[in-house]
Amino acid sequence: MMSARDRTARRLGLALALVVLCLSPAGAVDEEIAPTARGEEPNPLESGRIGAALAGLEERARLVQDMINETARQYRQIALERAAADQEMISAQERLDREAVRAREVTASSLAALYRDLLASRSRVEVVRQEADARLQELRRLLGERDALARRVADLKTRLPMQEEVLTGVWDVTWMPAGVQGTFYLDQSGTLVTGQYRLGSYGSGSLQGTFVNGKVFLQRIDAERGRDAEIEGVLDPDGTRIRGTWQAYEMVQGGIPQGQWVAKRAR
Repeated sequence: MMSARDRTARRLGLALALVVLCLSPAGAVDEEIAPTARGEEPNPLESGRIGAALAGLEERARLVQDMINETARQYRQIALERAAADQEMISAQERLDREAVRAREVTASSLAALYRDLLASRSRVEVVRQEADARLQELRRLLGERDALARRVADLKTRLPMQEEVLTGVWDVTWMPAGVQGTFYLDQSGTLVTGQYRLGSYGSGSLQGTFVNGKVFLQRIDAERGRDAEIEGVLDPDGTRIRGTWQAYEMVQGGIPQGQWVAKRAR
C-alpha cells in the first residue's frame, strides 16, 4: 500500500519532472514553457506541456487549500486556548492582589504559592501565544503560496489555444478487467475537464483533469475515499469513443491495481 507521501507525489503531476516543475519557484514554469509570439498558437507539443503543468499546478493549489483549512482550524483552537490562558492569568493576578492587601491575615507561604500560580499562568500564556503566532505565520505563508499559484495558473491559461469542447456530454463507460458498467458526465472548458461519475460497485464521485491534443487525463475522486485513481485516454478521431488505461492510488479496486477502460458517447 502506498504511503501518504507517495500518494501526494503522484497527485502533484503526471511524472516526476512535472512535479518538480510545479513545485519550483514561480519563474521556473515561465523558463520551461516559453511564450509564443503574439498571434501564434502554441504547437501541439508545447500545448501538451502547458496542459500537464496546469494540471499539476491546480492539484498543488487544491492541496494548499486543504492545508490552509487545516491550519485555520488549528489557529481557531489555539485562539480559544489563548483566551482561556489569558483569563486564568487575570484570575491568578486577582487572587494574588486580594491576598497581598490582607496584611493581618496573609502568610508568606500562601502569598508565595499564589505568586507561583501567577508565574505558571504567565508561562502558559506565553507558550500559547507563541503557538498561535506560529500558526498565524504558517497561514500567511500558505495564503501567499495560494495567491502565487493562482497567478501562475492564470498565466498558463492565457497560453493555451482555444479548442472545441468535444468531451462535454454523457459517456457510457466500461471499466476493465472487471467489466463494470458506468457513466461519466463530463464538462470541458478549454483544456480543463470536470465531471461526475457512477461506476457500479465502485461507487460514485467526481472527475477532474485536462484534455489536450486528443489526450485526456483525469483523476477519479471517490465520494467516500477521496482520490483513488488516475485515468488516461485518447479520443477517437470521430469523437465518439475514448480508450485508455487507469491506475489505482491504493488497492481499492477489489485488489486490482490497474486496467483499461472504454467510454462511448451516449449524448
